[in-house]
Amino acid sequence: KDPYKILGVDSKASAADIKKAYFALARKFHPDTNKDKSAQEKFVEIQEAYDTLKDEKKRAAYDQFGSASQQPGFDPNMFSQGGGGFGGFGGFHDFAQAFGAQAGARGGGSLFEELFSSFGGAGAGRRANMRGEDLTSSITISFLESCKGTRRNVSVQPIVDCASCSGSGLKAGMKKTTCSACSGTGQRTFVIDSGFQMATTCNVCKGAGSTIPRNGECNSCGGVGKVRIKKTVVVDIPRGVEDGMTVRVPGAGDSPISGKGPTGDLLVRIKVAPSKVFTRQGVNLYHEAKVPMHVALLGGKVRIPTLEGDVDVRVPSCTQQGEEMVLKGRGVAPTFTGETGSLFVKFSVQLPRSLTQRQRELIQLYADDIEGR
Repeated sequence: KDPYKILGVDSKASAADIKKAYFALARKFHPDTNKDKSAQEKFVEIQEAYDTLKDEKKRAAYDQFGSASQQPGFDPNMFSQGGGGFGGFGGFHDFAQAFGAQAGARGGGSLFEELFSSFGGAGAGRRANMRGEDLTSSITISFLESCKGTRRNVSVQPIVDCASCSGSGLKAGMKKTTCSACSGTGQRTFVIDSGFQMATTCNVCKGAGSTIPRNGECNSCGGVGKVRIKKTVVVDIPRGVEDGMTVRVPGAGDSPISGKGPTGDLLVRIKVAPSKVFTRQGVNLYHEAKVPMHVALLGGKVRIPTLEGDVDVRVPSCTQQGEEMVLKGRGVAPTFTGETGSLFVKFSVQLPRSLTQRQRELIQLYADDIEGR
């Protein structure tokens, strides 16, 4: 029943107005002063209405969920994930969308699906096994390792089935009992003012339909059936990874908290240390090679670093500052498919900072020859 109508106040009435209306009705229908047979029943109704509206939390719950909030076992927290009440939605689609906003974080199910799972004839806890959560980690590798691939050990602490009870949460020899709150259905149903039924996962058994008897909990996991352990996961990092990429290790994450759903994954974020000799753009590498002035003029060889080690390359005579040479196939092999990149070598001609007398004389002869003197 509507407590506002019972007390004769508006839904926006202040606490003082509600209290004033209550005392007026309580005096009128109190069994000690009103001998009418229906007075006591009316007085109880008034008292229950005031109990609802004088409490801020109970009043807020009634404003949001209607008479369902007054039913035994109602827990407003079971409906809090939708981010709002029933009012203000533009129809059934908007209502579903609002309650499904966090579906991805809940292993594929949404609160909307839990609320209305009764229409499908099955409890939310038995609708589908939830997926375990993903774990995240990060590692730093060298530039060379990022280009050629490597293998690293990563320490994680995933949730797994308790080894002592094999995930049942029970002591040896104990058995689970039918949940008394939902009678084994795994869901609880509440009725809205219009007669519309709202179903949600049972908050006592978490949708399982059964509970562990008192003192029957496994000593290792406390009846949860899950524990968190330390373990080392070997992560294969493929060639060609770049800074900021993530490597996924399937099945190395958490087991689901309830049910026998699939295990989550381990997501390893890769940080690549910068190289002192290369810069990278995709599969191509870039290197600046210092070339002595005489080699740039006369031609010769310079040593160039590559991913496979240093190699000598021939510098053509009269090489200019900033000219490039391309070494095909000396870049980074692609992670999946495609051609290996190239190494682009940019020549930086180095001028001497000082000259001997002989060197000066020789260069002067060169200058005189150029100028025709």
